[in-house]
Amino acid sequence: MLASRAAWAAQADRASLEAHVHGGLEVELTEPEPVPWSVIWRVGGLCWLVVTGTAILWMLPANGSTMDGRYVVTTHALAAQHLLVFLVAVLAYRVAIALGWPASLWERASVIAVNTLLALAVVSFSQVALALVAGFADHHPLEMPATFDSWAPSSTHWESWALSLRFFLPPYTLGLCAIALVLVAHRQHREALRAARLASAYSAARMAMLSAQLQPHFLFNSLHAIGVLIDDSPRQAAVMVARLGDFLRYALDCSQWPWIELATELAGLEAYLAVQQTRFSDRLSTAIDASPESLRIHVPSLLLQPLAENAIEHGRKDCGPLQVRVTARVSGERLHITVRNSSPRLADVLSPARYGHGLSNVELRLRAAYGDDALLTIGPDSAGGTSAILDLPPRLTAGMRAPPR
Repeated sequence: MLASRAAWAAQADRASLEAHVHGGLEVELTEPEPVPWSVIWRVGGLCWLVVTGTAILWMLPANGSTMDGRYVVTTHALAAQHLLVFLVAVLAYRVAIALGWPASLWERASVIAVNTLLALAVVSFSQVALALVAGFADHHPLEMPATFDSWAPSSTHWESWALSLRFFLPPYTLGLCAIALVLVAHRQHREALRAARLASAYSAARMAMLSAQLQPHFLFNSLHAIGVLIDDSPRQAAVMVARLGDFLRYALDCSQWPWIELATELAGLEAYLAVQQTRFSDRLSTAIDASPESLRIHVPSLLLQPLAENAIEHGRKDCGPLQVRVTARVSGERLHITVRNSSPRLADVLSPARYGHGLSNVELRLRAAYGDDALLTIGPDSAGGTSAILDLPPRLTAGMRAPPR
């Protein structure tokens, strides 16, 4: 029965986590696909522009002359021919992109065959375009029938085919490859960006769920303490209720933000310590000391509260007043946060297997937030007592809108 309940709870947590990730970032993860027509005009057009410029420079010495009994069109007519061929190539490109690149070998052979026919059709149209520009742009209508005759299937003028293939097959193939590469690169970038955002959202949702687990635990302990104070010291109980309200307001605000500035986190920790100060009176003294450069660094919300709670709950078991001190420093491009108490002093470093509920929660959230780039060490403090040391990489942005302060 207990195993079944644990399985149901794990399944429910996972479903809730996936729903949070999917629902919270559904708009962010929807990035429009690149429009094929736009890529064809820009990328394919650039390829043809380069080839057209090269062809014009190459044919410039023979501009408007006759070579081997054939008329050579002028530069502006040659540019018009390339423009007409490119317009036909645009349609062929769109068909080729729509065919895609299937997985099966037979379908790929079919795609290659269709693309070959499309390329030959574009090359064939180049002679039609040449006849049109010779007649209408250069005003040589007598060259039009000769051009069509040399390009007819029954013609023996194979040099016309060879010349057209040399001029128009390379730019067509180059343009098609460039368009395909741009579309594939954009699709891979989009998938990588989507995977990164999804991983970040999953991590943020897991951190939020782990943070939410802390609030009932602390709330129950505080309500129990208030219940005890109501009979013994009603005034002190009223002060504790007010300070508890301040902390809960902070906790509820930060539950929506996985990452917050350390300054905000320390303000919430100060509210929590005020509750405990009211609860234990002169048996507890607290202090918070943070360097100015550390206050701008972002950390997971409610990260320090379980460490402070652990220091207080274990330290108050000893006789005498308890001192709890929190320090934060930036050293060697790392953020070091230490939560130490004056007693008791551990004999050695505490292994993660011996962590309780609060410390295990902190460890899980560190893994969710930083992966293996964060370290939590709990062991004897050099000045006496026990210290919990966080060694974190500095994160200067929250990756989302900051919570109100």
